[in-house]
Amino acid sequence: MAEARITFRGKKDLTCPVCRNRFRKEELLTGGGRMNAGDLTDELHRVYLPTQKYGEVRPLLYPVTVCPQCWYAAYPRNFDTLDGEARDALDRDIGTRKSMLRPIFPELDFDRDRGLAEGCASYVLAALCYEHRPLSDTPTFFRALSFLRAGWLAADLHKAMPSDNYDYLSAILLRKASFFYGEILECERRGLERIEEIPSHGPDLDNNYGFDGVLYLVGVLLLKYGQRDDPMRRMNALKEARAAVSRIVGMGQSSRSKPSVLLDRSRELHKTIKQELELLDPHA
Repeated sequence: MAEARITFRGKKDLTCPVCRNRFRKEELLTGGGRMNAGDLTDELHRVYLPTQKYGEVRPLLYPVTVCPQCWYAAYPRNFDTLDGEARDALDRDIGTRKSMLRPIFPELDFDRDRGLAEGCASYVLAALCYEHRPLSDTPTFFRALSFLRAGWLAADLHKAMPSDNYDYLSAILLRKASFFYGEILECERRGLERIEEIPSHGPDLDNNYGFDGVLYLVGVLLLKYGQRDDPMRRMNALKEARAAVSRIVGMGQSSRSKPSVLLDRSRELHKTIKQELELLDPHA
């Protein structure tokens, strides 16, 4: 009986712009009942259920292109486009990237078919590599998205290997995502990055929730993962979160660009943030 395949290697050789290594990217096969969509989480993450024929299929493992030799990583739209300054910085940081991730994922190998470790690591690498990109590549958005997806996959790793502390890694990554999603709004306010020009804001692969999805995530991530040690800082962060979510709920009716699921969740989130603010300061 033939093996039930879920991925294939692309027919086109890719050339790493950093180290000139040639390789072929692993891609996900679609159709044939491979993906069995389940619930949508409060972070707009689509859960996929195992199927009898294909078992666990996680589409999020594959979007980031990673050079198996130097571990340069980027989303496909940016992979080939590196200016000289970014290329030099990424070349200098090859050892840093590898020494940072090997203790966390000791068997990491991007020449083989991806598992959860490679999927999670691909987003961490993307977040590290986008740090060196110019503002025209909207690096803040892609760092935020990468840390968020890495946090989701680290949580999946914890479920698979509960004794290996991947829950701690997930918490760190999601806190970083919370910070960078807040930075997206700062970039928007200052006109530093053209966030609206990104084709899909995700955050997952099945639906594009656009910039409203970004605003929602600013709220939900600050609420769930923002710091709690300093009540005043917590209150100020929640006010930022409430203001972001208000931009969604204040527009009223659902539409094609603002689906009802996002509007309904935003209203509920706005209510939850308001309740916590009232506990911190009844006059907030």
